[in-house]
Amino acid sequence: MLEKQDLQAIKELIDTSVTTAITASEERMSAKIDASENRIMAYIENAVMPNFKLLAEGHQTLLETLARKDRVEALEEEVVFLKSVVSALAQDVTELKKAQ
Repeated sequence: MLEKQDLQAIKELIDTSVTTAITASEERMSAKIDASENRIMAYIENAVMPNFKLLAEGHQTLLETLARKDRVEALEEEVVFLKSVVSALAQDVTELKKAQ
């Protein structure tokens, strides 16, 4: 028959064994997670970031080539003014033709 001390020793062996197994399992999982994170970061750096850079360059090109909003608004005002002038001149020409 096992005595209390024997049972205590068995319990300690089991606890040690379980703790060792858990620690080893955690270390393996941490290593796999770290490796996975490294692969993800490498993918982001090699595949995603260059595409973002290209997108940013294209956006910068658009910003450089597009007219500023205030310039567009000024041109729109000029167009409205010129349309009214052309309309008035066309009306004058029509009246002059009728007068002849």
